[in-house]
Amino acid sequence: MTRPLVALACSAETWDDVRHDAVRHKYVAALEEVAECTVVLVPGDGHTFAGRLDRFDGLVLGGHETNVAPQRYGASDGPGPFDPDRDALALALIPAAVEAALPLLGICRGLQELNVVHGGTLRTLDPGTHREDLSLPRDEQYLPAHEIRIVEGGTLDELTDRIGSARVNSLHGQAVDRLGAGLRIEAEAPDGVVEAVAVTGGHPFGLAVQWHPEWYATTDGLSRRIFHAFGEAARKYTAGR
Repeated sequence: MTRPLVALACSAETWDDVRHDAVRHKYVAALEEVAECTVVLVPGDGHTFAGRLDRFDGLVLGGHETNVAPQRYGASDGPGPFDPDRDALALALIPAAVEAALPLLGICRGLQELNVVHGGTLRTLDPGTHREDLSLPRDEQYLPAHEIRIVEGGTLDELTDRIGSARVNSLHGQAVDRLGAGLRIEAEAPDGVVEAVAVTGGHPFGLAVQWHPEWYATTDGLSRRIFHAFGEAARKYTAGR
């Protein structure tokens, strides 16, 4: 069977005073090796690309060092750095994907973007809360850091065979404040931070998580299941064309 073609949103980075469209290879590897999809990197501001999503079988919005600009969710300030092009790209692609019932996977910033698109807001976490220890080697920063409670009856509950809880990593400074319309909570941390949400309204697969399953996607059971489920949803979408 032909591999599903999925769009992976890029972020803007500046190196040597030159603009680059960038994405960490960990996302590409997880999508290719675990989800078994073919990946196309999507740069730019998204205003033209949103009309081309009919060529794809899925959309992925991963994390990055930047945060969604506070003006996008009605706040006066929020922690930077910011990436206006990534904001524009995500806020154009997500509504188009939801309308087309395109399989959608959001990770970290991707969850926050999904919430903002649906009219939700974000909050800044206390310093040190849910943040990685930068003194550790990079691979250790992505090891499990805390427990999550998986909400019964949701997408995450189903794809994990109703295990009820799990341990995840934690590398973010913002979180969902007010949940957007058309979303449901799929998992929470012990301190109440929303750790996963899903798109409601009969969407076949619209899942976003606050942690980073891409880092150990080939070896961590929960991470592997998330990417496998996304790949299966993309294959079903392909078959239904």
